[in-house]
Amino acid sequence: MNYNIIPELKKITLTGETVTFSDYVLSPALKNFVSVSENWLQAGSYTGLGARPIQHNAIACDHEEGYRLVIAEDAITIEANTFGGVFYALTTLSELDRLNDGQLTCGTIEDHPDMDFRAISDDISRGQVSTFEHFKTIIRRLARYKYNVYMPYIEDVFKLKCCPDWGKYSDGLTCTEWHALTEYAASYHISVRPIINLLGHFDKNAGIKSLQAITIHDDKGTPTSVIDPLNPAVKPLILNILDEVIEAFGPGVIHVGGDEPCSITEVYGKEKGGQLFIDYFTWVHDELAKRDCSMMMYADFFAPPWGDYAVGLERALELPHDVNFVFWDYAPRASYPYVEKLHEIGLTVTVSPGTWAWNRFSCDMKVCWDNTVGLLRAANGNSNYMLMSSWGDGGDCSRELNWPGFLIGANCAWATETNYTFEEFYHIYHAVFLGLNKEEAASLNAVYHYDRVLGLEDNFIFKNEMYKCALEPITFAARDKAHLLIPEMEKAIASIQTLKAKVEENTILDALYLSAKRILFTAKKISYLPATPPTSREEAKAYISDILALACELETVRHYHEKVWFDTNRLSDWNYVDMLYLDLRDELTRLARHMANDKNFNKNLAFHVFQG
Repeated sequence: MNYNIIPELKKITLTGETVTFSDYVLSPALKNFVSVSENWLQAGSYTGLGARPIQHNAIACDHEEGYRLVIAEDAITIEANTFGGVFYALTTLSELDRLNDGQLTCGTIEDHPDMDFRAISDDISRGQVSTFEHFKTIIRRLARYKYNVYMPYIEDVFKLKCCPDWGKYSDGLTCTEWHALTEYAASYHISVRPIINLLGHFDKNAGIKSLQAITIHDDKGTPTSVIDPLNPAVKPLILNILDEVIEAFGPGVIHVGGDEPCSITEVYGKEKGGQLFIDYFTWVHDELAKRDCSMMMYADFFAPPWGDYAVGLERALELPHDVNFVFWDYAPRASYPYVEKLHEIGLTVTVSPGTWAWNRFSCDMKVCWDNTVGLLRAANGNSNYMLMSSWGDGGDCSRELNWPGFLIGANCAWATETNYTFEEFYHIYHAVFLGLNKEEAASLNAVYHYDRVLGLEDNFIFKNEMYKCALEPITFAARDKAHLLIPEMEKAIASIQTLKAKVEENTILDALYLSAKRILFTAKKISYLPATPPTSREEAKAYISDILALACELETVRHYHEKVWFDTNRLSDWNYVDMLYLDLRDELTRLARHMANDKNFNKNLAFHVFQG
């Protein structure tokens, strides 16, 4: 019997006898206690027509979300004293049912999470914004893997009544929609708490004329992507925003962002900029407290993984003592000294690894695993909070690609000293999430780890080659290895096409299929376009068929990308992504025309079109 699930179970004692899950039925009391329980179990073999009871004994566990699950021939008994404990016991039952084709081994499971706050951040501000139905799908998926907090990352995708220009070019949600999602999530033991960035990452709003006045301006008078705390219009606006946000999400923790506000120290200097930051967020904290909310914020202004904008660790102590600091570091490291230092000075710390799917064609599962396992072990029991970060840098990659990282976070937050190796987890993930066997899972490895095929250490440079101007020479350092990806992706594409007929989670496979197609196109683009200008007309003409084939292939990829986008998302930033495709397609066809027709190719060929 397969008892390898995500997140992994703490203690299992089995007797060896097996039972058929469809022989059991939820007691009326359990159905009443967990309103979604019947739908939850129907994801597997449960029919509701069995005769043996699935019952609940209200027995307290050592952990609030802990449970004891007793599987016996005459009954299945859940021992737990909270909604969360009962819900997670039902979830474990459902997963074991699904993974074992309805056959369960009798025995006892005792389980509880190591971390109380198990959250993901979902960047819906740079790229895709889900349809309301897809947001509900995300909630259900997170609940199945025992997350208890969903944190949408909001820069400009909340339609504010107090400021209609805020995000007017983005496809955001209304207060009513956010409130409805919050209520829906509660039935799955998920709390929806926003990350509403109230200082930096004001990039898109800074492009709106009416909002440029409230940003810090650099020495040339250009608006930056950081709100100016000294502007008298800022605090009244923030107060109105807080009121609308709390109306939508209710009282509780509000994550106020605060990350990477480089301009505040670049323009005002570290001493004044640091004081402005501290005074501003102290005020925000106090206003939240008046509204029965607590404050969470990123810690990098005091503990930076990169850059020279921070003001020193000790200055974090100048903020109110109950602020929850989110320490993010997405690199896989042997140690994370800042985690220990933040605890040493007495701060409340949330540790935040990353899904490693931003500015990439897919999640780098190995790097994500090493980062997450290492960072949570560095917390060493001192942090009770985990926030799995996902980002949409680039704006063109499917958010579905984050799910490997989300399940890595789910496993490690539940079991910080995980017993799984990466290789074991890789196969368990595909079995649990997609229903694939080891051979099928192995066929996808090159899609996640395409940079390994190229021998690259930098995770982002290959992705950057996709939209690089086709009129410029290919300068990619690993150009001589790019061709190695072509057969790898062709095999992966064929495998995914076969798997689609088998797998329920087709949106995930659609996203991986798109990733493989984009990797294949980029490998061909690097391999087929010239690295230096041709030296003769004949040499130039030899490139034409490959260039035109690339343009046709790109158009096919564009249409498939559009399908994947709108299967689960609103319009949002699709027009921007579409622009990237169309610009590149036009560059390829222009390059082919020059190769065919430019008589003075050494001087006027497409490589020189921008110079004259």
